[in-house]
Amino acid sequence: MNDWQVTGDTMMTDKQQRMLNAVCGDLAKQIQWHGFRLTKDDWRHLLSGTMLGWRVMRGIDRGEGSAGLIMLGGSSLKLTKSNACDAITQALQIGDDPSSQNLNHKPVKWSDAVLLGLGINPKDMAA
Repeated sequence: MNDWQVTGDTMMTDKQQRMLNAVCGDLAKQIQWHGFRLTKDDWRHLLSGTMLGWRVMRGIDRGEGSAGLIMLGGSSLKLTKSNACDAITQALQIGDDPSSQNLNHKPVKWSDAVLLGLGINPKDMAA
């Protein structure tokens, strides 16, 4: 088991937070989400909202007509250890098999930080 694969109802660990940031950074650099280039923060919001649930509500009316609807998710800082483990696992699955989300991309080439988090020596991946 890797350091980020811990579960529980208390807040995520620093190691989980670092791993989540690393996988989100790699996804941001290498994957477009259904035609949209997401930032590392966007990926973190997408994963956190998926784990914590989404709320749909009216947007702010700035006097320009209908404000439309917006979706709000939870902050990654609100993830429990179990939520963080699930979010990281989901991110890794998306990166390893983008086609599972109907994305036409090659699998992500994970950074050294992610490989180390997975217990893989990056030097072993060099070929």
